[in-house]
Amino acid sequence: MKNSNAENGILPELSAGRAFWLSTIALLLPVSLMAQEPQRLLLEMANAIENLNYKGTLVYLQAGQAETFRVFHRVEDGEATEKVVALNGDGVEIIRTPGEVICVFPDQRKVVVEKRSGSQSELSPLRANLPKYTPSIASNYTLRLLGEDRVANRPALLLAIDPADGYRYGYRLWLDSVSSMPLKIELREIAADVPVEELFFTSISLPDDLRKELVQPTVNTDAFTWVQRGDADDHLSTPLADIRWRAVNLPAGFMETVAKLEYQTEASGPRTHLVYSDGLASVSVFVDVGIGASEQVEGLTAVGATNAYSLMVDGFLVTAMGEVPAQTVQLIATSMELQPASVTRLR
Repeated sequence: MKNSNAENGILPELSAGRAFWLSTIALLLPVSLMAQEPQRLLLEMANAIENLNYKGTLVYLQAGQAETFRVFHRVEDGEATEKVVALNGDGVEIIRTPGEVICVFPDQRKVVVEKRSGSQSELSPLRANLPKYTPSIASNYTLRLLGEDRVANRPALLLAIDPADGYRYGYRLWLDSVSSMPLKIELREIAADVPVEELFFTSISLPDDLRKELVQPTVNTDAFTWVQRGDADDHLSTPLADIRWRAVNLPAGFMETVAKLEYQTEASGPRTHLVYSDGLASVSVFVDVGIGASEQVEGLTAVGATNAYSLMVDGFLVTAMGEVPAQTVQLIATSMELQPASVTRLR
């Protein structure tokens, strides 16, 4: 029904009517109530991305390079299965089911199956680039409705998420006017007023039903090698007190959200992994031991919107990286200190 309504010209009329009421409400309601509209749209976006059926072609632009994907998302009995097919390179396919992630590598004739965890959602290019609404956003960002636009031949509401300072990027989100499905996402350097990453659908449909075979491997994998990987962290438990590294100078609003030790094959010791976040932007800090002089790469590196800053601290290689401006990773990396064993860690 949604697609037939669009063909009959009903969606543009609904969209125009919504724009009229938004402008009218803006004149009648207090600012505090109007601020709830962007928040509601973000929550609706999160619901749409997980609970709607959709298929489309997705383009990801970063550092002057373009990657194109076909995305199929199917919901049955409240559970989602998604297939993402890379149209560039070797045609890798990633299938996310409720319990596992299946990666198909046609060129290697191999299939890798991993237990699904929270971090596996990053394998979807769409989810990896979507901001999530948290209460802390209001402290560090301003949310605004900028008006209406059109993406992939669908009417969209344009939502801005502007940072409070230069230590974080901003967002521009084009959300489908009817479903709140994200049609385009820009990660923006606000000071320069330019996008540093873009993700957008060139075509998309939201059918009531999606055939099951569309979220199954495209190629016949019967003769492929299948590799089952368990969760490497299942058997590891690191007391928080054993992690003594801490950032002593953080941008306003950032706080530690993850602290763990990662054990790697052939490494001389465990790697410390910390994450600092303001509820939207996040920075990962890795502290490595046993780094030889030839492996020490200090200073700033960047790939698209991702910046990383490395330096040696007391014989350890400290690297801070994330989709944040360069000054953010440099500030956090240079503020890392190894605390005395007697210092109690506060979270």
